[in-house]
Amino acid sequence: MSLTRSAALALALVLPLAAGPAFAQKSAVITAFDPDKDGTLDLAEVKAAASAKFDALDPDKDGTLDAKESKGVLSPNLFKSGDPDKDGTIDKAEYLALVEAVFKDADPDNDGTLDAKELKTKPGKALVKLIK
Repeated sequence: MSLTRSAALALALVLPLAAGPAFAQKSAVITAFDPDKDGTLDLAEVKAAASAKFDALDPDKDGTLDAKESKGVLSPNLFKSGDPDKDGTIDKAEYLALVEAVFKDADPDNDGTLDAKELKTKPGKALVKLIK
């Protein structure tokens, strides 16, 4: 009987490792922004989080972010790429377009979702700054 119990314990410890992504550790970001609880972030979930982040970054509520308001979230280069009309501000539509571009960079398998592993990449980390 104890051999069976030991075998069951060993299987319980090894099975999650062998099962792959279904048992992968969730990131806190996924937990926070994954309303359907599927363990990944899709573009709609990311854009919803990004929209809220934009609103939080816009203290004067003028509908745009300038370089000062976006400091710490957008690097100067990222700000520049998010400002296609070169007016020195990023409106919400421009911010969400930037978020979508960074999302696509963070999704190398092009499955339309980001898992914890993809969020740990350089583009994934950049995306997290844009939504968290």
